[in-house]
Amino acid sequence: MKKKLILATNSFPYNTGEKAFILPELERLREQYDITVISHADADQRKSGYVDGDVLEGLQVLCFPRPVIRVSDKAKALFSYLFSADGRQEIREICGGGGKAVQGRVSFRKMAERLYQSLSFYAQAMADRKEIRESGVLSGTEPVIYYSFWNTYYCYSMVMEKQRHPDVKIFSRLHGFDLYHERVPGERQPMKHQMERGTDGLLFLGDFARQYYRERVQGGSPSGTPLYVCPLGTEPPARRMPPRTDAQWRLLSCSSVIPIKRVERIVDGLAAAKGDGISIHWTHIGGGEGLESLREYAAERLKGRADIRYTFAGQMEHEEVVRYYETQQADCFVTTSSTEGVPVSVMEAMSYGIPIIATPVGGIPEMIQGNGILISESPSGEETAEAILRLCRMDAESTAVLKDRSYELWAQRFAIEATARRLIEIMETESLRE
Repeated sequence: MKKKLILATNSFPYNTGEKAFILPELERLREQYDITVISHADADQRKSGYVDGDVLEGLQVLCFPRPVIRVSDKAKALFSYLFSADGRQEIREICGGGGKAVQGRVSFRKMAERLYQSLSFYAQAMADRKEIRESGVLSGTEPVIYYSFWNTYYCYSMVMEKQRHPDVKIFSRLHGFDLYHERVPGERQPMKHQMERGTDGLLFLGDFARQYYRERVQGGSPSGTPLYVCPLGTEPPARRMPPRTDAQWRLLSCSSVIPIKRVERIVDGLAAAKGDGISIHWTHIGGGEGLESLREYAAERLKGRADIRYTFAGQMEHEEVVRYYETQQADCFVTTSSTEGVPVSVMEAMSYGIPIIATPVGGIPEMIQGNGILISESPSGEETAEAILRLCRMDAESTAVLKDRSYELWAQRFAIEATARRLIEIMETESLRE
């Protein structure tokens, strides 16, 4: 009989946003476990519908909609928060300047913001804990592994509920918005120490992320919970990207068009990239709040440039992105993001043997080692242009070396068979420590 695994997600399988991250692991996990997916999709996300039926075959899917916490809900939660050990610990840490891990003096306004965010987080977890109890998902006697795909309020709700179900093992991933203090209001992640104490292991996408957690979250006060490096992985490619057969050099980027992705920096690089005989076609895959502004910016900055063509392909389903790699030419992948974890978009490009140009943020330096160019964290147009032109002018033999290295690094670190095996080993081997 298979063990039971509960996979807690933000919106999967009702919305496509997590699909590229979750599906490769899910296909391997279902071979080992009887899986229940708990989605926290809201009403709008559920309108997107399910992913393909064959993906969901054999899975139980529950939906605990992300709680909408009103002022009255926070007032009810306040009493429990103030009289719980976890709540009192939060108050001490926040009023003491954020604890050992968040350095520096904190203004009264920021302190109040952190307390408010922590209380909201606590109230959401209480609402989710109620859903867990009422669903009966933990009513059986079989061993249960709770795998929280994000280190957020529903991980904390299970940590609280574990008091009634001590045999449940809890593992949680940490990515970006749920790890870095700078990514949340008040610049402090709530309830991190409480979640760490209550889990059996925390999973990080790379060494950089784990080190950040040790320095900025634990602050030299570890609880004994093991911290594992366990990157996500991607499926094997259907082909290796062939050498180009014409004079045009094809540049690809793939991300949401939101401020932290800084896609406009690619436009700046192309505007500054000038050279005799250079012909570049840039394709950007991805939509978002800034897409129309990006179109206008590109039209203005690249106006009159016969040597630069560009295509905004818009938002694509993951299957469409894979089809693009399988049918279209891409000679280089570029990202100018201001913050990252270990981006799946870069993994996928590497798997097809594509050289990378990237900013050295998050775990990207662990991915770019002899297979591309790291530019600065905040690159100028001229710096980005220099990297683009350097690769564009590279001879066929040197280009082939970069392409081979990209594929080799993917195969060594990010092939899904190896990363999923690593995940299962962590969940199954209590003696595994790092």
